[in-house]
Amino acid sequence: MAAYFDDEDLAHFGELEKHHPELWALWSKYYGKAFEEGLLTKREKILIGFAVALCEKCPYCIHSYTAQAQSIGLTMEHLAEAGHATASLRAGITMAHALVAHNIDKKTGM
Repeated sequence: MAAYFDDEDLAHFGELEKHHPELWALWSKYYGKAFEEGLLTKREKILIGFAVALCEKCPYCIHSYTAQAQSIGLTMEHLAEAGHATASLRAGITMAHALVAHNIDKKTGM
């Protein structure tokens, strides 16, 4: 059986435009504008994209942002550091959600 996610699929991403060109154009304009240099550099935005790709577990996005990172001179060491920062934040968020149980315990005295 072929893999559900195929590396070669990413090259066909733009073909999704044909299903609703108007909305695709709006999204494409927004995405392009959001990733232009501004207060944040292109490098910073690529690292943010990579971190979000990891959180959302999107193999296509991980592929895309890894390639973009490489194209501007970032190394696997940069991506590994971004990955660890991402993982530590996710762990912190998990622990913060444990406050729900903590608060219930305070109210009910489990």
